Amino acid sequence: MKICLKCGNEFESDNKRKLYCSHQCYTNAKAMRTYQRNGPLGKNRRNEKWICKKCGMEYKPKARDQKFCSSKCSADARKKYLSIPQCLAEASRKLDKKIGYVRVYCPDHPKANTWGYVYEHRLIMEGILGRFLTEKEHVHHYNGQRWDNRPENLQVLSASEHGKVTASNQ
Repeated sequence: MKICLKCGNEFESDNKRKLYCSHQCYTNAKAMRTYQRNGPLGKNRRNEKWICKKCGMEYKPKARDQKFCSSKCSADARKKYLSIPQCLAEASRKLDKKIGYVRVYCPDHPKANTWGYVYEHRLIMEGILGRFLTEKEHVHHYNGQRWDNRPENLQVLSASEHGKVTASNQ
């Protein structure tokens, strides 16, 4: 003899895994578990306010894990460097939008890429030092703005020192 977990009645069963006396008790227990897990309004939670994590507007989500009100807000949130000034629109200077560094056209430089561009912060430090930077030397931006290449904002560090400084700033 077993006791039903829902209604408490005794019932007889050959199956060791059977916990309820009838299908009705099983469905009632399942509905109760769902209610306890999802609340009185179910999965939709119609009265819950959803606020965009980018712009702060209230919205109704189309998916359960949606965090932004629109695809524009979602794309803007994924962009890492939004505070880049418009002065970088010159033809000889290009902005690497994925990592935020400025490149300058200098095809004769030994570290130039296939299109002839070199990172501007490296060129500035090489001009100050009067020599080319080695592979083990990194240029650190004090204020963390990768496009801000003023000489007073730059410092040459070894790879290990640069890793320690950037790790402590985050």
